[in-house]
Amino acid sequence: MYIWIAIDVNEQVRELREFAENYVNKYGLTSPALTLPFHISLKISFQIPNDKRQEIICDIRDFCRTLKPFTIPVGGLEKNDTIIWLTMQESDDLNLIHDDLDELLLKKYGVVQHTFDKSFIFHTSVLIMNNEEHLCNAYEAINGTPIPNELKAEKIIIGSSMNGQAGTYTVNEEIML
Repeated sequence: MYIWIAIDVNEQVRELREFAENYVNKYGLTSPALTLPFHISLKISFQIPNDKRQEIICDIRDFCRTLKPFTIPVGGLEKNDTIIWLTMQESDDLNLIHDDLDELLLKKYGVVQHTFDKSFIFHTSVLIMNNEEHLCNAYEAINGTPIPNELKAEKIIIGSSMNGQAGTYTVNEEIML
């Protein structure tokens, strides 16, 4: 089983979400980015033994309950390989939460830091597609969509997947900050 932890920003970037949904519907496409609320992941998803699921989620929930709401400065829209994402600017709050989660999961459960976690890029995935032409066209069309200058971290979501594949995660917990 795999666990995933993120800040829910879905309502704050509603216009981006609507654009992405309309684009894939118009062309009969799919995108794993649309299977969950738009979010800012706090670390890369990680594999755990199935029998530890509830214990780990409980510890993550307890950790999240110590957090207070904060703002996250937005970088801007970018196209990167097969993804259009909304990048976040450097944030001490995000870095501290990421590092604390890594430390908690390593010390208590032996979850080793993934290579991606060592230089984590905080972002919100808008569209993920393997078709370069559709991705470029979508990026050109979405680039004029208004985006907020900052997002508010007010709700953490915890999800899981049996196989860890994009598009298979579901939200299991919501924690208000």
